[in-house]
Amino acid sequence: MAVLLPLAARPQIPPAPTGTETPATEEPELEIEPLFPRTEEIFQGRTWIEFGRALLDALTERIPSLFAALVVLLLFFLGSWLAVRILRGVLQRSKVDPALGHLLIPLVRYTVIGLGVIMALSQAGLNVGSLLAGVGVAGLALGLAAQDTLSNIVAGFTILSDRPFRIGDRVTIAGYYGQIVETGIRSTRLRTLEHLDVVLPNKEVIDHDILNHTLTENLRLGVPLSIAYRERVSEAREVLLDACGTMEGVKEIPEPEVVVTALADSGVELELRVWLENPQDERKMTFRCLERAKEALDEAGIEIPFPQRTLHVAGGTPALPVRRSEDEDDGPRSTEGSRPT
Repeated sequence: MAVLLPLAARPQIPPAPTGTETPATEEPELEIEPLFPRTEEIFQGRTWIEFGRALLDALTERIPSLFAALVVLLLFFLGSWLAVRILRGVLQRSKVDPALGHLLIPLVRYTVIGLGVIMALSQAGLNVGSLLAGVGVAGLALGLAAQDTLSNIVAGFTILSDRPFRIGDRVTIAGYYGQIVETGIRSTRLRTLEHLDVVLPNKEVIDHDILNHTLTENLRLGVPLSIAYRERVSEAREVLLDACGTMEGVKEIPEPEVVVTALADSGVELELRVWLENPQDERKMTFRCLERAKEALDEAGIEIPFPQRTLHVAGGTPALPVRRSEDEDDGPRSTEGSRPT
């Protein structure tokens, strides 16, 4: 069944074009202003004058924001100087370990300056959010590339929290003996007895055993010595205590002592044990005790042994002791035993 639509609801069909009608006009193309002036305009003075005016207008519009950014940056630089000065005074009054100041002062200074740079860029009209996002990505890449440096920084704070040594302590770290001069964010500086500075990364410091010689006030010094088997230990003990027990720098209490540590191949091993008044004099007192002990044993006629060997010859020949005579030099000597006939 056919459906009848009202006249208003029927679609209007445009009439077919006839040959007498004029074609529709095309829309005009939009002209896009080039980014750079045309080649023929580059050498015209008017072009550069307009460019200078545009640049001057842009700078004129930016002068208030640039001035505000400069003021903010100067204020944050002044704030960093003031914060470091206050922190240094607080650390000095609290009498904490100077290593704490060496770690905290650079951290506070660079943190305040970094905040100042961000605030200044924001005042200058830059999009700080996108800038921080870019800095975060760059920081992640930098962190992956500088893992050793970051591990040294973390190790520096570990040293600060554990406090295995202080500035001025004498320690042995990674085979180096010396005095702690500085503990920084990345490394620790140690000065040897030869006044050579050894710079150790903080990660290497905490990875090695740390032997602190001056952390406590009392330090016992053990000086190894030896005497011949035919000598009496009690006589040698009395001579050593009289010679070294009353030296300057040695404590009377606890009392010095001489003990037998081993029965070696060539002699009896002894150890002179004295307590030092100043732990900083450990190496110096070691050398002095060795020299004084040698002189005292020589004066008492007690023999200090040297390496000896006994040669046994096959065939029932009695053992021939092989010893170096006094007129022999220090060069190597070969001794030939007589063979049995």
